[in-house]
Amino acid sequence: MFETILVFAAVLGFLVIAHELGHFTVAKLAKVRVLEFGIGYPPKVLGFKRGETAYTINLLPLGGFVRMEGEDGPAESPRSFTSKPPLTRLAILAAGASINAILPVFLLTAFFMIPRDVVRTDVTIVNVSPDSPAAAAGLLPGDVVVEADGREVDNSADLLANIQRRMNADATWVVRRDGALTAVVVRPDGSRPAEQGAVGIGIADARVTVTDVAPGSPAAQLGLRPGDTFVLVGNTRVLRPEVPAEASAEAFATNPGASVPVTVFRDGDYVTLTLTPSIGPLAGFESAERPIAKESLPVWKAVPASLVFMGDILVMTRNEIGRWFSGAGEVQLSGPVGIAQLTGEVAQGGISPLLTWTALLSLNLAIINLLPIPALDGGRIVFVLIELARGGRRLAPEKERLVHLAGFVLLMALVAVITIGDIQRLLS
Repeated sequence: MFETILVFAAVLGFLVIAHELGHFTVAKLAKVRVLEFGIGYPPKVLGFKRGETAYTINLLPLGGFVRMEGEDGPAESPRSFTSKPPLTRLAILAAGASINAILPVFLLTAFFMIPRDVVRTDVTIVNVSPDSPAAAAGLLPGDVVVEADGREVDNSADLLANIQRRMNADATWVVRRDGALTAVVVRPDGSRPAEQGAVGIGIADARVTVTDVAPGSPAAQLGLRPGDTFVLVGNTRVLRPEVPAEASAEAFATNPGASVPVTVFRDGDYVTLTLTPSIGPLAGFESAERPIAKESLPVWKAVPASLVFMGDILVMTRNEIGRWFSGAGEVQLSGPVGIAQLTGEVAQGGISPLLTWTALLSLNLAIINLLPIPALDGGRIVFVLIELARGGRRLAPEKERLVHLAGFVLLMALVAVITIGDIQRLLS
């Protein structure tokens, strides 16, 4: 728990400092007097003053702020925020989100340059639902998806990402069927219920192949043969050689007396064998697994790859929001507690997934801050745009201040409600 809190504090602090440095730097360049650079929200815990600016760390770790002279009131001096032209104020207000939008390029470039493990599998279609986009495209159980829209499919995560990117649009998949490659065009349907899937297929990763079977062993009694590639033991994906024995033993312990289906690929066909309690947990076979590859990119390839990754995330986010409005997707919100938990889980995977997660958080922070919500940068930008539309006549500062205060209170209330939900999920 302590490690999770520490990692989350480091990630959040890094993103908040980067965001506020954007406001701070542009404000200084515009000759605006910055009164305070704060991490967290008051009450103040500690701080110091250098020159005309106070630097503080505050108790509520939910963000940060840059407090400028005349920010919420009339122009008091030539160096006040309000005295600056509207376009200058827009630049200052947008600078924080801009930094958060640019930062993922550097984080993801580092991610692609650091050697990382890539698990390569045969991404296998286990079943095809009737009257689904997959059935309309002619996909069949046993098809192995090797390419999607020109990108190699290393594992099921790659295929799921392609489905999310191409929601309600045609996608070209190359599948291996009976030893030959076949191109099919499938159109993921974003209006289908989540439990049915946008394409209507079940998929599994296959990477463990039987090399030898001992006569008379449970594996021989089951009917395993050299050359069989494991797909599923029960509902468990077989990504490691020890999984068949572990998953079958656990299945028998959980539900004594019940048989366990074992799904394999054999000579291009999809075969389901039945492991009965009389045979017992799987044993008596040797296997080989596809090696885990090490991949890294040089910087001149890592930068374009990071931009493509960011574009994919934005498209998938747009498509998921579309599913929310169509009723096919479930709205899921996480507050500080939920994000902290996820950050701790991601950090257990090492520096590479943590870089990706931090980039995603930074991109989300940029988008959220630009939403036209009072108290956020986007809400303040709206007031400047209204001023421009009114020919330079600003709305009454006290009214604007009241709107932002109300927005801040509502925002904190929403965070509190979401956090209660996060805690309830943790406890359950």
